[in-house]
Amino acid sequence: MCRLPLMMIALVNVLAATFSYAGEVAPRPSAGCSTATIETGERLERTIEIDGVKRSYILDVPSRVQAHVAAPLLFDFHGLGHSGGGVWNVSGFRDIAKQEAFITVYPDGLPVVLRRDEKKFEGTGWEIGSVDGNRDLKFTTRLLDLIEQTYCIDRARVYATGFSNGAYFSHLLGCVMSDRIAAIAPVSGGRIPIECKPSRGVPVLIHHGRQDERIPLADAHKARDAWIELNQCRDHSSNGCEWHRECRDGAVVEYCEGDFMHRWPQEATARIWEFFKQHPMKQ
Repeated sequence: MCRLPLMMIALVNVLAATFSYAGEVAPRPSAGCSTATIETGERLERTIEIDGVKRSYILDVPSRVQAHVAAPLLFDFHGLGHSGGGVWNVSGFRDIAKQEAFITVYPDGLPVVLRRDEKKFEGTGWEIGSVDGNRDLKFTTRLLDLIEQTYCIDRARVYATGFSNGAYFSHLLGCVMSDRIAAIAPVSGGRIPIECKPSRGVPVLIHHGRQDERIPLADAHKARDAWIELNQCRDHSSNGCEWHRECRDGAVVEYCEGDFMHRWPQEATARIWEFFKQHPMKQ
């Protein structure tokens, strides 16, 4: 009877673990997959310097994440006046990450001034009105580069979600980083904040409350309709949420509306992760 060497058995196990996550889309391992050892832990506080400015973020790397197995990566962006630590407490992805073995990053914004309907809003958050010179777009790009170099990341499974101002920013990322962000899931955000020209169809899941007292429901509808048009979706159905299918490049648009105010709905977290799992980048 032929026996495989222990090293070969270990390699088979790693490949099996990788492709069990892959479905129909094979993993795209990042440069960090050559790293021998990695640091795991919950709520790891980190900084990175961008153009002389120190930017902070929180990293969750569950113990199930392995040095040589490509793991999904999720960006979770906080709302105006909040922080990465705050959304770490609220969104609940840290519990799912332990089970599903993915890495989550919770970046911190900087002071920003936002305007809507002649009103001004100030707090810690994200620049959403432009692309050129956008400090937070540069921060996100550099942070993604760093994490892909430090950890074994599946580049076919990099996702972005966010709440309120962070939801607007996830729209922006879907528009300008569609070559690196597989899918987005804005929560309690509004319309797409910039002229949007993604290089491919982008899977999008939107949650919004009918009782939202800060961001009008009509703005969420405009975001939904814009993505339907951008993704060239041709089929519509409903099963509690709206499903828009037969879109370009296999993308989809899902829209979930509920009787809640301006907050993160409890059911959103699990639904978002299931959506992301179903929509890796296909090219």
